[in-house]
Amino acid sequence: MVSPADPSDLSSQYQAGRRDFQNESLRRADLHGLTLAGVDFSGADLTEANLRDADLQGANLTGALLNGADLSGADLTGAKAQGASFLKTYLIKTNLSQTNLDNALCTGAFLTRANLTEASLKGTFLNGASLTGALLTGAKYNAATRFDGAFNPEKAGLKKVAAPVAASPASGQPSPRAVPKPLPLTLTVEDLLITLTHLGQLGNHYLGNTMASRYWQTTRPGAEWFAQFEIDRANAQIRYLGSVKERMTPGQIELAQDWVKKYVKSCSLIFKEFPNLIEPEQLVFSLD
Repeated sequence: MVSPADPSDLSSQYQAGRRDFQNESLRRADLHGLTLAGVDFSGADLTEANLRDADLQGANLTGALLNGADLSGADLTGAKAQGASFLKTYLIKTNLSQTNLDNALCTGAFLTRANLTEASLKGTFLNGASLTGALLTGAKYNAATRFDGAFNPEKAGLKKVAAPVAASPASGQPSPRAVPKPLPLTLTVEDLLITLTHLGQLGNHYLGNTMASRYWQTTRPGAEWFAQFEIDRANAQIRYLGSVKERMTPGQIELAQDWVKKYVKSCSLIFKEFPNLIEPEQLVFSLD
């Protein structure tokens, strides 16, 4: 793994032909001004990294964490950054032309005078972002893209595109978005872990493992049975120490639902869009 304290090692490996730096931990790494065109940083943790004036043309930043990073003046022309997290990231005068930012989290990002011409912004969270002086001509957005209420995308030169309609494999007809399930009468631990895993992944990605695991810990019910749910602080994931085939009692189901609700509420205090990122089909009970 590349050390954040030694960016010269990363640069030398890149110069030697290495491009794959997937899932690397590069928190607070000083990579300013480096030529890293075509690099694969997908899933990498670049939180608070210094990438000012870096050449990242055609880079793969899919699912990467760049919260609080500084990419001012960097060139990301044609980069792939679907699902990446740019919470409060500095993207001042950054070249993001033709960059794919679909479903990226840019809430609170500083995009002042950034070049977003012909960028793909479908499902992108741009609420709270500073877009003063940004070039947005030809950028594509859809109904799922989030802007501040006063922002007029058409006036800024963006083009709205229709979201694809999912079809049911059996009927070929559009399938409605899944509705959260009501509190079930029967549930196994394995069923519950589907929801806990999904929410843990979201928390780890958008809030970081420290905060997400802390929220799991502080909201966990005090009943002795729940002590069997072990929280991995490295990735905010939960595993059960007993048999996952174990059937839960109605009381345990109710407490589990309350646990999940409190966890989501805690995450929402830090990132208010958190509930909107939850996939209803991953829930085994309603959060209402």
